[in-house]
Amino acid sequence: MNSMSLLDPTISFYVLHEKTWKFGGGEIYDQHCNKVGSMKRRLLSMRAEIQLYDPDETLLCTINKKLISARPIYDVKNPNDELIGRAKRPLVALRDSVDFYDHNDVHVYKAQGGVTKWNFEIIDAVDRKKKYAVIKKADRWRDVFALSFNFKDRYAIHIEDTDVDRLMLLAYAIIIDNIYHDK
Repeated sequence: MNSMSLLDPTISFYVLHEKTWKFGGGEIYDQHCNKVGSMKRRLLSMRAEIQLYDPDETLLCTINKKLISARPIYDVKNPNDELIGRAKRPLVALRDSVDFYDHNDVHVYKAQGGVTKWNFEIIDAVDRKKKYAVIKKADRWRDVFALSFNFKDRYAIHIEDTDVDRLMLLAYAIIIDNIYHDK
């Protein structure tokens, strides 16, 4: 039994298994193919509610879509239902992007998308040269992982800044997937 936490600072890659997400569940693995967490989606939720869990089923956060908005906005809340972050798709953008704000509405991260909308760089909102992570369709990282890992319907998050808030980054990746792929 793996006792590693989803937020363990030694994890350099997360692989998110997307195949069952639309049906209510999914697993999150580390770079060694160990399950380090999971997510559960409420099937009949208009707010697209998703919960992230540690391997021991400890709730880490809940992600909810705002119902009334001119653009996609998602709130990230701790287990006590307190806002800890918010992601918004910009009203006007030249490239596909999603902005992430902390609980004080301070813009902290920007996700810049590629042509396929599967590849995103997570950069600092102010210092655009500071990169925190890269999100790509998992088959692009195939040579990094064990050959036995099945990459169908999965994507990977490569952590480039070890000090990044991993919970916010994972919530952010799930929100990006919801905005661009789970229509």
